[in-house]
Amino acid sequence: MEERSDRFTAIEDQYAGYTVVDEGGSKIGKVDDLFLDENDQPEYFGVKMGLLGTSSTLIPADIATINNEQGFVEVSQSKDSVKNGPAFDDDREITPEYENEVRSYYGLSATTGTEDRGTYADYSSGDLGAVGPGMREGDTETGEFRGHSEDDEGVNQSFGSDLEDEDELRVQRTEEELATGTREREAGQLKVRKRVRTNREQIEVPTRHEEVSVERVPVEGDSSEAEIGDDEVVVPVTEEEVVVGKRPVVKEEVRIRKDVVEDTEIVEEDVRREEIDVEDETNRRGV
Repeated sequence: MEERSDRFTAIEDQYAGYTVVDEGGSKIGKVDDLFLDENDQPEYFGVKMGLLGTSSTLIPADIATINNEQGFVEVSQSKDSVKNGPAFDDDREITPEYENEVRSYYGLSATTGTEDRGTYADYSSGDLGAVGPGMREGDTETGEFRGHSEDDEGVNQSFGSDLEDEDELRVQRTEEELATGTREREAGQLKVRKRVRTNREQIEVPTRHEEVSVERVPVEGDSSEAEIGDDEVVVPVTEEEVVVGKRPVVKEEVRIRKDVVEDTEIVEEDVRREEIDVEDETNRRGV
């Protein structure tokens, strides 16, 4: 068991920090976990993805091509396909059920004999979740990528180094904004009512009337036609009387019109917003 553990350590040191790219050369992530078969050959690669390595997935070696000279593992799948693959974390055991789930996702046939060999947790007493002792994604004991010479540095960068990683972690900051609008409401009503009020008025009306005056004038001489007897003469006397009539006359009209008047009101309301604080705890050489 100790001899196998030493071989495993040597093999995982070999793949420490290898970059994983898709079939088009786009960077997917880096090798973070390594699982060997009974012949000490890579069978699964645990890959950390994302700028901060916040997600992991398991990739079968059957769909991977290893380039030891340039230090990368090319997967015959697209980047999106790998990122949507079955999730994996360091505490999870590679059980036959999970292994078949992974292989089925990538269109591979189910494994045989997994019941006899048990889970990968039985292979070694060491920590299989790490790339090497005390190392995680993108970290080696020397601070450089293993398996490359200085001449290979430009080749490495073509697949994306940590400083040129296309992946990014996006943290959205939200805040509340006031959204204003208007709605109609009844502010009151205007009542117009007519009522009858009785006033007494006086008006001068000019009138005419006849007056009778009696004048006695003495007459002398004989009257050939005069007869002695009773007689009566009626003389009508007239006058004008005031006749009062009433008729409605329009004197005034009240016109009611509604106009829309624009105004501005100031409203106040509490709104919330998020603030993002970033604590830089990185230690760079020379700083």
